[in-house]
Amino acid sequence: MLTTTVAGRTWSFSHALGRNAAAGNGFTQPIAVATAPEGVLYVLSRGQEGAGGVVAPNKRIGKLTIDQQFIGDFGREQFVWPVDLAVDGQGNLYCSDEYSNSIAVFDEDGQRVGQWGEEGSGEGQVNGPAGLAFDADDNLYVVDAGNGRVQKFTKDGEFLAAFGSSGSGDGQLSKPWGIALDGDGNVYVADWGNNRVQKFSADGEFLLSFGGGGLEDGSDLDHPSDVAVDSEGDVYVVDWGNLRVQIYDPEGGVITALYGDATEFSNWAKEVVEANPDVTKAYRRVKDITPMGRFNRPVGIAVDEQDRIIVTDSTRGRLQVYVKEKDYMDPQFNL
Repeated sequence: MLTTTVAGRTWSFSHALGRNAAAGNGFTQPIAVATAPEGVLYVLSRGQEGAGGVVAPNKRIGKLTIDQQFIGDFGREQFVWPVDLAVDGQGNLYCSDEYSNSIAVFDEDGQRVGQWGEEGSGEGQVNGPAGLAFDADDNLYVVDAGNGRVQKFTKDGEFLAAFGSSGSGDGQLSKPWGIALDGDGNVYVADWGNNRVQKFSADGEFLLSFGGGGLEDGSDLDHPSDVAVDSEGDVYVVDWGNLRVQIYDPEGGVITALYGDATEFSNWAKEVVEANPDVTKAYRRVKDITPMGRFNRPVGIAVDEQDRIIVTDSTRGRLQVYVKEKDYMDPQFNL
């Protein structure tokens, strides 16, 4: 499924970033990706789980370009359970940490320039902050997962508003995770525990729900972890439990799904494979029996300014990149 054309839309697989399967350099359990201008990506490696406040060096933020140029990484030994990333209008990067109940702020050079957040369930307090997303006014929406709600702050951490509550009804949330905004300021929340994505107005009014459990057409969601929206309003949901990305139209209708197409090594992985014959032999033994190109626990997703879709393929330690082609025409063949 390298190219998928459905309902007048076309998505083509572009390339992978990081390592492919058991070979190559790359990320350690990448769970979040954020985009910045000029094709810059920030990738959050969650690494091995720290316990009891243990900070591990493999938890870090990588900075690279979408065309596979590695710039550097930062944030090592500064996180316990990092969750998500977001970039503000000045190019500063924000990272949530659900263990410390805080939001860390970095400048474009990876220097930590701030931190805010207070544990609790009161107004402006957080319990396990997860997804992050900025609006057009540079206010930050924070998924307050432990409290089953979304809170809105200034980028300096001043509380502005909140909506949602714990539960399974319309507008209620259960262990929410990822979040995204569309061009009209509407808010989409990956409602992990309720197996759905909910759409709210900028003021927190419930509008509609995407997916759900037990749908007869096979389009049900199984613990969605993240969501993104492109410039045309199509909605991309990382369907973590079903190992895919579900694509919906703006009204909630299912368009198609992406399952992963990274059958070729990324540039980084090629360097390792070519330098190590044993890796090449190991890959040949498994490539015909294991679907190496497919997603294996995808977690995070982002759409950049060119409508390129970037998915964190967590277990395989890589990103998969798709392009939404606006002027695609099916090739004609004389057979």
